[in-house]
Amino acid sequence: MGIEFIRRAAPSFHKGLDHSRIALGTPMLFTQRPDCAPRAYAATQSNGVNLGIGDEVGVCLDGETVLAVFGLTPVAVFNSPSVELLKALGESFGEACGRVQEVHTLSGIVEIAIC
Repeated sequence: MGIEFIRRAAPSFHKGLDHSRIALGTPMLFTQRPDCAPRAYAATQSNGVNLGIGDEVGVCLDGETVLAVFGLTPVAVFNSPSVELLKALGESFGEACGRVQEVHTLSGIVEIAIC
């Protein structure tokens, strides 16, 4: 009877750390996650082709030139492709997917991001 009375009469003891355990476990350092945007490459549109933002094109390696194709039709040629792009296309058997990020109508240049 003595121990039961002490347990009922005494308030329960809670550590201060236990109350803040959930707050300590939640990540608060990065409230906004950094975005990871793919690198876009400039390409010159072929004559009579009108690409729009968001259009998906295929990117093909043709010798030392890199082409953007829609179906089987070449729609753009990449301007001086970088060594990274040539190496990445070579490792993926010469083909990749791309998406048009920006269209510059006056100059006929499109920016294509490799997916």
